[in-house]
Amino acid sequence: MNRIKKLVAAGIVTAGIGTGAVLFTPSGSDAASNVVLASVEWVNTKLNPINTKLSSLETKISSLEAKVASQQKEIEALKSDSGTTAPTTPPPSGLPSAVYSIKDNVTIHSGALRTYKVVATVSKSTALTVVDSHNSSSGLWYRVQLSPAVLGWVYSGDVSTTKPDTLKTVVTTSDVNMRRGATTDYAVVELLPKGTVLKLVQTYKNSKGETWYNVETSSGSRGWIISTFGEVR
Repeated sequence: MNRIKKLVAAGIVTAGIGTGAVLFTPSGSDAASNVVLASVEWVNTKLNPINTKLSSLETKISSLEAKVASQQKEIEALKSDSGTTAPTTPPPSGLPSAVYSIKDNVTIHSGALRTYKVVATVSKSTALTVVDSHNSSSGLWYRVQLSPAVLGWVYSGDVSTTKPDTLKTVVTTSDVNMRRGATTDYAVVELLPKGTVLKLVQTYKNSKGETWYNVETSSGSRGWIISTFGEVR
């Protein structure tokens, strides 16, 4: 009996059939298969975090691509405003066909403020083709075409709508405010008394249909007065 117990404990079972005996060993699991399964599980534990990181990176890449596409559109829009692209629409009515620089080294900017990049500098009496205008915080600006491919913005106070050799004067017919721009929304530069003689720089009709004169005083101060209080001579 003790021998049988030892054989069972050792994994061997005897069964008597007739006078003989047959030994049986219990069917154990395949060790090689267990090793493979354990290896697969181990690899998965290592791959799962990597797959999670890859998925996160793919999401971030998609987000970055969307941002790049959006920024590309903004860049194209800025190019349109910066004077490197020809206008796609005709200029508004009421604009002068050309303006003329009235001083040396007039700067042409990429936008309608002096803080924008200078794209060109022109000498006195240079004719500039006008394609658009804009009333910025500093006053009226003209968008001018320097060449078929180059556009820029010039401050109205630096140019005249009249050729330099035919400049005229304006005499105020009443006390009038000279303003920074061609509407009453702009700040007053100074009060001009009746009878003040001014150099006419240019004439401009605003969106309200009002005609304004860009003028220069004898002291060199510049601004705008409404035409109803000035007489061109």
